[in-house]
Amino acid sequence: MLDSLYVSFCLDDILRCFNAETSLWLKYFAYIIVAMWETNGKNVVCNFTALKMDEACLHITSDIPNELKLWKQVDECHGCKYLPWVTMPPSSNISLVVETKYPLNFVYSGTEEKFDCGITYHFEEYGVYGWNITKEGCNPVTVIEEPPFPFLPIIGAFIIFLSLSLIWNLGKCAMNSEWMARLRERNHPFSELESDLGSPSSAEGPPMTRADVMPAVRRQRARVATLDVFRGICIALMIFVNYGGGQYWFFKHSTWNGLTVADLVYPWFLWIMGVSLVISLRSQLRSSLRRRQVLARVVKRSIILFGLGLLLNTLSACKRTDLRMLRLPGVLQRIGLAYLIVGTLEALTLKPQGFQYGRWFTLQLQDVLDAWAQWFVVLALAGIHVVLSLLLPVPGCPTGYLGPGGLDSSVPKGDIYQNCTGGAAGYVDRLLLGPDHIYQTPTFRHIYQTVLPFDPEGLLGTLTAVLNVYLGVQAGRILLSYHYSVSRVIRWCVWGIFCGIVAAVLCRFQKDDGWIPVNKNLWSVSFVLLTACFAFLLLSVLYLVVDAGKWWNGHPFLYAGMNPLILYVGHELAKNKFPWSWEPYYHTHTEFLAMDVWGTCLWLLIAFILFKKDIFLSI
Repeated sequence: MLDSLYVSFCLDDILRCFNAETSLWLKYFAYIIVAMWETNGKNVVCNFTALKMDEACLHITSDIPNELKLWKQVDECHGCKYLPWVTMPPSSNISLVVETKYPLNFVYSGTEEKFDCGITYHFEEYGVYGWNITKEGCNPVTVIEEPPFPFLPIIGAFIIFLSLSLIWNLGKCAMNSEWMARLRERNHPFSELESDLGSPSSAEGPPMTRADVMPAVRRQRARVATLDVFRGICIALMIFVNYGGGQYWFFKHSTWNGLTVADLVYPWFLWIMGVSLVISLRSQLRSSLRRRQVLARVVKRSIILFGLGLLLNTLSACKRTDLRMLRLPGVLQRIGLAYLIVGTLEALTLKPQGFQYGRWFTLQLQDVLDAWAQWFVVLALAGIHVVLSLLLPVPGCPTGYLGPGGLDSSVPKGDIYQNCTGGAAGYVDRLLLGPDHIYQTPTFRHIYQTVLPFDPEGLLGTLTAVLNVYLGVQAGRILLSYHYSVSRVIRWCVWGIFCGIVAAVLCRFQKDDGWIPVNKNLWSVSFVLLTACFAFLLLSVLYLVVDAGKWWNGHPFLYAGMNPLILYVGHELAKNKFPWSWEPYYHTHTEFLAMDVWGTCLWLLIAFILFKKDIFLSI
């Protein structure tokens, strides 16, 4: 293990060559790298067992002369009963390995099976803690050995990318500087024939851009860069999350209710698809295409997306696909169905000629009123989702149940929710698709100990996914209807704030126990509105930075946003394969983060190469 003090002395000698500010930044950077390395090699032993990633050690000492039973439950398991943990002999001590992803609830009971001293504590990775059980009362958990800062790998990765970006931009500025231009001109060899014909930079000479890359240049200039950047951020984040996200809990999907970074990716992708959809369909209608031709293109694209999704569902099988166990729902399937519904609505009712509604923000709602028929259908579908979720009778389950089943709310009402996983949404999928054709291992199974299959891309959630897409259509309609940047940004922000407020009211400003909780697995209305809120606000920021202010060209996400389908299908095919990933050696967050970032960057590089080769896949 490296000695940080020794490194400090060495750095002091090396950094004398730089000025004070540069030396300070370099020293901070070196300290972070050293700390990341030390964390990577951390070796804490608990009860003769070396701690692994997301584990801590808890030393428990009991002064009670009776046998004690310890019970535990993770705080993430809402309303779940305590599960047996360990039994301690009278007046003894024990060391236990505890998980650190979520806060832990634990209690003890004596001979009367009465719970005493309930504690909720969030342990941190590689930390060593102590808990004394005495006759005097409930004692708090104490820290014996401080855990290392858990987010050092993320900070280190951010600093590395920031440094590389700075070096890249400084290099570009240097290469484009007047001094470098004069140097290139001075060293450029001209033959006598070239001198006679004139310089290639003359007004009558050939264009400076090569002919083979001109289509890519024209394509880039003809598009709204913000949309490609937004889409590129979504696909890059999706690849990073699907590859593991450094095994951090907040880069994984929520167990049931709630929202994490990983939960934003999929609805954002649906949302930005809606933005592009209305722009594309209006362009097609204005190019004199018949509505039935536009509709045929929508149906064709939906079928291709659905077929690709079914194909990806069979990739994990090591042998021939058993059609009796083929999963029917999926990510691309939901995208295809939502695109079919919204695309059909727009193809049949969208006005070919748009209107401009003014420069400054007013209370006029003409852009919404022009699409009243589409809004009626979309809101009706969302209403059907709410009605079925809250009022559809599910055999053996309470009407309106929106939980994961299993251990959920099993105290004090017994096990009435054990077989109610997903409520009406799960019941509809199991009834119409069959239990063998939906997802068998949902993300919440480990914590809630459920036994029923449940598909997070099921049928009922597709109804609200349509609302997801159509909120994106509204953002695209604003882009078409208002030419001034101020008008666009203000309206996007107003829509974002409105969606956020409605979502907060529906979930009653809390994670659990709201009227309609924010839930990705159910694709609840509050989940749709909350993710759309962030999408509107992010689009506003990107538009100001990329298109309005020209402060950022959107690289490298711009390239990924122009080829999202290739990257999505490709990263699924290459998952768990070299050089995108490999079997880790240390099994730490630092190693997993480096591997997942590396795999994501490889796909961004592939997107850049495809852009330079003018290769774009569209369906």
